[in-house]
Amino acid sequence: MKKPVIVISPESQTKQVGTWVSSIYCSSRKYAKELESRGAIAIIPAFLSPEDADQLMSIADGLFMTGGADVDPARYGEEVQPYCGELEKDRDESDWNLMAAATKHKKPIFSVCRGSQYTNVFFGGTLYQDLPTQHPSDIKHVDLAGAFGQDSHIVNIVPGTPLHKLLGKDSIGVNTTHHQGYKTLGEKLVPMAYAPDGLVESFYLDDPDHWVRCYQWHPELMTFNENMDALISDFVNAAKENMNK
Repeated sequence: MKKPVIVISPESQTKQVGTWVSSIYCSSRKYAKELESRGAIAIIPAFLSPEDADQLMSIADGLFMTGGADVDPARYGEEVQPYCGELEKDRDESDWNLMAAATKHKKPIFSVCRGSQYTNVFFGGTLYQDLPTQHPSDIKHVDLAGAFGQDSHIVNIVPGTPLHKLLGKDSIGVNTTHHQGYKTLGEKLVPMAYAPDGLVESFYLDDPDHWVRCYQWHPELMTFNENMDALISDFVNAAKENMNK
């Protein structure tokens, strides 16, 4: 049986062994393992030009936009503020090309954390460059200690949205590792869940011909949780349906 092919957006890192230094394209093994365990083939490419991204996404069945460094504020028309974090402009360019190609070919897009922020920016949205500074709250949005094994806070799910229909629940617990967040949502992006402080935590694209689901948290780190397991399985199923079109 053929398996759906899912592209994972890459990041770059510098690896040093002794005096030897090498720049590498990479991604967390967790992303790939969760896709593979559900019957998909995961591909992590190099940073891609528009032409190469278009060719790859024309034959792939889905795009997984992953976490990582902050999105360059220039992408949403702002100057970098002192409280903005590390930027990776080469990755921003590659991610833009992947998003453009996946959108052109109507391939399912599943985005988490930075990936969801980037998806919002791609569709014309803006970001808070630093939540503690620009959106003060009692909610702890950066909880690295709890990211892998426990809920950091709840999100309230909007009735009637794809997330509500999938889980059948009004609220769920999530992990959280982000200091940035969605300020305004892009065109045709509809909120699916909110944090108790009013911050949008999830959205989807209102387009019956294009499956796009975005989550500010990291479901792939908590797949022992039935809710998080369902989110990733939902994406792989969308990729399988795309493969059969």
